[in-house]
Amino acid sequence: MNPQRRIFINTTAQYVKAFINICLSLYTVRLILNILGQSDYGIYSLIASVVSMLGFITNAMVVTTQRYLSFYAGKGTKEDVRVIFSNSLILHVCIGLCLTLVLLSLKNFLCYGFFNISEARKPTAEIVYIMSTMMLFITFLAAPFKAMLIAHENIVYISIIEILDGVLKLTLALSLLTLGHDKLLLYACVMTIIFLFEFFAFSIYSVINFPECQILSTFHDFDKNKIKELFGFAGWTTYGMCSIVGRTQGLAVLFNKFFGTVINAAYGLALQVNGSVTFIATSLINAMNPQLMQAEGSNDRKKMVHLAEQESKFSSAIIFVILIPLAVEMDCVLNLWLVNVPPFTSFFCRSLILAFIFDQLTYGLNSANQALGNIKYYTLIMYTPKLLIIPLALIMLWAGIQVAWVMFLYIVVEFSVAMTRLFYMKKVIGLSIKQFSKNVFLRLLPLCSASFIVPLIIRFSFNGEYRFIFNLAISFLLGLLVMWHITLTKGERNVVLDTLYKLKERIGK
Repeated sequence: MNPQRRIFINTTAQYVKAFINICLSLYTVRLILNILGQSDYGIYSLIASVVSMLGFITNAMVVTTQRYLSFYAGKGTKEDVRVIFSNSLILHVCIGLCLTLVLLSLKNFLCYGFFNISEARKPTAEIVYIMSTMMLFITFLAAPFKAMLIAHENIVYISIIEILDGVLKLTLALSLLTLGHDKLLLYACVMTIIFLFEFFAFSIYSVINFPECQILSTFHDFDKNKIKELFGFAGWTTYGMCSIVGRTQGLAVLFNKFFGTVINAAYGLALQVNGSVTFIATSLINAMNPQLMQAEGSNDRKKMVHLAEQESKFSSAIIFVILIPLAVEMDCVLNLWLVNVPPFTSFFCRSLILAFIFDQLTYGLNSANQALGNIKYYTLIMYTPKLLIIPLALIMLWAGIQVAWVMFLYIVVEFSVAMTRLFYMKKVIGLSIKQFSKNVFLRLLPLCSASFIVPLIIRFSFNGEYRFIFNLAISFLLGLLVMWHITLTKGERNVVLDTLYKLKERIGK
């Protein structure tokens, strides 16, 4: 299949999945919030946040495994691909077990001493903590198989499984309406089973369909040098993701200590929205990254840089079309979604969306640097400022400064890091900032303007209970028109039209 056509089909599959899962997730979260109540939902969000502070290592290992699988696939060395997978699986199991033991050893300290949780709910919180730790370990085991699927660009299968995952979570939420005395406890237990379903779906399919996934030869393929190479790359990738997750979830802990579990509910809901936002961008990145890595593996630097520019432009364009109008109408959307909206939820949602928009403007350069494989200095320069938000936020909150200024600091750091990527990649690979700005920023500017100004005018020009639905629909359609005629080049439009024509032919047969 034509590489551009494969990217389009995989991206379409990811966005169909994203749309379905976002709709399912929004309704599921609304049900869970109403069933559990703000306090219990805050407890679950807090514990899940703390456990996921170590889940960044899982994501780091997925990125590492997928990078090396795609890189060696570009070189055409099938045996190396198998060895990389086997050694990656060994690393996942060992690191997963270590982290699980560390988390379980901290259980009593966190649940009975550190967390700001009522005495009556502490025993339940302890069990929820154990279940959350098991979810983390299961995610670790599934990671190398998911990385293999991404490396083979089998995004359609991943999309199907993750849609089923969303359906199962909604089914769980509906079941809680009639089942269980302690609904928080039941929710955590069944969520663990859903994680197991995803693990078996990825692992069984990979073993059956990819010769490189030979579980029985895993220890036979053990290679100390490959382990060292993977561990080194994963170590710096882990540091980067540690900075992101430590910043995001560390703020959850700070807000809990200073303001209690109600504001955790608001921040947790904003993270749910931001998670859906992130999912929109990563869907496209997952579709494009394998070819970007393969291009570098085959020594085609020009193609690699071009794909990095396209990643930045396409992911930002989709985000502009969907999220800027959503941010404008955030209050109305939250009122319809949640009915009883915790204080600060709208503010947190808008702040995280704005920070994410800034980050995506140059995020394709992050993928380009991963393809190069030299990530030590890049990681230190780009991710350390994100982690430093936590001690600065602690000082600000101790000094009595309002939450709004903490989130303002969050946004400023994201913008600064996004712009720093340009100058770093100019030094490393001679990136032309002028050309990047022309190909990405200038083509995005009209779309950004239209996506902000039009919904703002509609919001202040019309009244009505469901005005925001009309506003979002008009803004979305206008955004698509601007993106098609201005943001995309003629060549990119031709690829889309050609792919749609081919798909129509296949369906016709």
